Amino acid sequence: MHLSRPCSAPPDVVYDFLADLGTHLTWAGKQQTSDFRLLSLEAPAGPAGVGTTFTSTGTIPMSSRHWEDRSKVTTAERPNTFEFVTTATARGTRRSMEATYRHRYEIAATPGGSKVSYSMTQLTMSNPLLRLGLPVVRTMTWQLGIPFMAGRGFRNLLAIAEKRANSGRLPSEQASRA
Repeated sequence: MHLSRPCSAPPDVVYDFLADLGTHLTWAGKQQTSDFRLLSLEAPAGPAGVGTTFTSTGTIPMSSRHWEDRSKVTTAERPNTFEFVTTATARGTRRSMEATYRHRYEIAATPGGSKVSYSMTQLTMSNPLLRLGLPVVRTMTWQLGIPFMAGRGFRNLLAIAEKRANSGRLPSEQASRA
């Protein structure tokens, strides 16, 4: 999956929000829909760098399942690239789906701001949920469902970065007031 949008915030402001993992609970949590969002996130304070690990939990749409993630930052090149790899577990009543995803944000300077691209790549998967196990349904999920759900968080991230660029507040101050 690949999303790309212009943003009026400069690359360093967008990057700082990504590297301040606590802000993820706002743009990918509180501001998301109730059936697809972060519920918790545990991470070290301060900007995340290569090797930083964090854990999170969240909800999955159209399911009574929740997921648990373990993530590790693999690229942190301020202000242009932030990437982490996540091992996700969706617990079910009989079995659990496990998958590994790469989340990559690329931020390029443009006149008046930046262009931000987000890609999510599935690296592995075992015991898939039905919608990810059937070929036609999996294709529709990756082409429509996941971009729709992840797109809201992506737009939230950029909107918060734009507000921060206009207000001059630090990412953690902006997130706590959002």
